[in-house]
Amino acid sequence: MLDLARGPSPRPPFGPALAAPAAAAPAAALGVLVIDDDPVHRMVLCKTAERAGFVPTPAASFGAAVACLRRGSYSAITLDLSLGTRNGLDVMHALVEMGCRTPIVIVSGSNAAMRSETASMAALMRLDVREALPKPVDLTLLRQLLVRIRQTAEAGATAPLPA
Repeated sequence: MLDLARGPSPRPPFGPALAAPAAAAPAAALGVLVIDDDPVHRMVLCKTAERAGFVPTPAASFGAAVACLRRGSYSAITLDLSLGTRNGLDVMHALVEMGCRTPIVIVSGSNAAMRSETASMAALMRLDVREALPKPVDLTLLRQLLVRIRQTAEAGATAPLPA
């Protein structure tokens, strides 16, 4: 879609022959990083994220999550607290080191006290944890949370810059 306020898009430095077609990906597609070591839960969370309007990127481990975070940016993160040899707290420390301000939804099989403590620690670390949900996750609630995060991100992206 042409944004008349911004004017024409600059041509890529490699020339028009290698440029991606304009309709290849919607401009409003926002990414969510889905961090969960269980393949079934990861797949379900990715499908739920798609239904909420996100393009999901799955990560099965601490290392995979950090690699994804170094390669790109995301509008949301879902985070399991148990990731095999590393855990969600390790991911949160990595997010702090990266200066991440991305909204996070914890989705974990940990007990309610552990989820609550982790969310409190995240707040002390100045991370934006929106909710700490139990597994099995209420998919309707998760989708609603992700939709709200997406809408906020889209509104922020279209808001005029201060003068």
